[in-house]
Amino acid sequence: MASLGKLAAGIAHEINNPLTSILINSHLLLEKIESSSRSASNLRLIIDETTRCSAIVKGLLEFARQTPPEKTMVSINMVIDSTLLIMDTQALVHNVKVKKKLDDNLPQVMVDVNKIKQVFANIILNALESMPEGGVLEITSYVSADDEYVNIKFKDSGRGISKDDLKKIFDPFFTTKGTKGTGLGLSISYGIIQQHNGAIDVDSEVGEGTTMTIRLPLNPINRDKKEERRDREV
Repeated sequence: MASLGKLAAGIAHEINNPLTSILINSHLLLEKIESSSRSASNLRLIIDETTRCSAIVKGLLEFARQTPPEKTMVSINMVIDSTLLIMDTQALVHNVKVKKKLDDNLPQVMVDVNKIKQVFANIILNALESMPEGGVLEITSYVSADDEYVNIKFKDSGRGISKDDLKKIFDPFFTTKGTKGTGLGLSISYGIIQQHNGAIDVDSEVGEGTTMTIRLPLNPINRDKKEERRDREV
């Protein structure tokens, strides 16, 4: 990972500068020519593809860096709500209804809020894009049966994922979105959850939607308090 990080940093330095130059000059040229001309269409293609290359380089950097999480004790429901505020417009555009079933009595968890928001946003966006004709996204939070984890379940009514693709969705650069995706979103998300000693489980059937469940470990203090309450009740 250290070697990959150095390689990614080198790529960013060597490639981002010329990409920025291409983007700036393409935009300047586009302003000077007839918008309906073939040259304008070609320039817009150059801009789109150059922007995509920049996104790939940025994603590679994020994948390779694996910066240590800055954890604080927070309510995971609050993190879900704040992420949904950011994604609200996207849900409206995709004509997707978001249903929340959040446990109000969840104990707090020790997480890096920004990193977990990134994971949630990526999963939500993938769910929305799997429902191009609209649908329902159900988000549930609850404590696992063994009292070891806080679980966050994202269940969509989208197209689903084939069994072959299901085996590869966390692989770097694997994407079913064609040129619209970098294939790094879920890889980065998987790495972030690993940094939190958690896990991501995926269940999907083609035509029946996808369910992604994130498991984040409960802080030992929370577990101890719960056991104390049980002892007192007994």
